[in-house]
Amino acid sequence: MTKSVYLAGPGVFHPAAKALFEYLVEVCDKAGLKGVTPEIGALDLSALDSAGKAAAIRRLNVEKIQAVDAVIACISPFRGPGADAGTAWEMGYAEALGKPVVAWCEDTADYLSRVPSDADEEGKVWCRQHGMIVENFGLVDNLMLTAGEHPVQPDFDAAVALAKVLVGE
Repeated sequence: MTKSVYLAGPGVFHPAAKALFEYLVEVCDKAGLKGVTPEIGALDLSALDSAGKAAAIRRLNVEKIQAVDAVIACISPFRGPGADAGTAWEMGYAEALGKPVVAWCEDTADYLSRVPSDADEEGKVWCRQHGMIVENFGLVDNLMLTAGEHPVQPDFDAAVALAKVLVGE
C-alpha cells in the first residue's frame, strides 16, 4: 500500500498553485509516495459566506492531515522573514497526531539574518520593528518548527526522500 504525505505550505497562494501542486505530486509519485495537497478542488463553497468558506477549508485540510502517513511542510519565508502561520499550525497538528513531519526551506540562512535587528551590549538581539528579542539559535526558523527530530531539508526532493524513509516506504 502506497504511503501518503500531506503537502503543507503557502503554495496554495501561488498564482500558479495548480501547476505547482501537480509538480510536487509528480515528485512524490516518482518516489513511491502519494502526495495529498491542501487544494480544495471540487469542494463547493458557493453557498457559504467568508467564515463558512474558511471553516470548510480548515475542516477539509484537518481531515486530509488525519488521513495521511506524514506531512512535508514548506517553511520558506512567506510574507515576512519566517514560515506561513497556517503551515506552522498544520505541522504542530500532525506532530500532535504522532505523524512524522519533514520541513524544507528554500532559504537555508538562519532566521536571525532575515530579521532587521540590532544587538545590545549584552549580545541580545532585538527586532527593530517590534522591539522584541529575536531567536538566535542559528536555525532556519523558529525553534518549535526547526529543532525537532529531523533536520530541515534544503529542498523538496530531499524532504520527499526523508519522508519516504520515515514512513517505511
